[in-house]
Amino acid sequence: MVTFGPGHPVHFDIQVPNGGRPVAADEASFTLRAPDGDIPGTSVAEGRLQVAAGTLIGPVRRGA
Repeated sequence: MVTFGPGHPVHFDIQVPNGGRPVAADEASFTLRAPDGDIPGTSVAEGRLQVAAGTLIGPVRRGA
């Protein structure tokens, strides 16, 4: 189980499909999903990254 909220950092992967046409981005915002639905709120990843149609976020792991 991963706890979300202030003081509870998490790690996650951003998986970009190889067959898509990636574009450069410095931020990606997304809604995380739990087995029984969306987790309220918007999460943000910042830094040099690429995104494309079909980009997936996860798995989410407990932070250090």
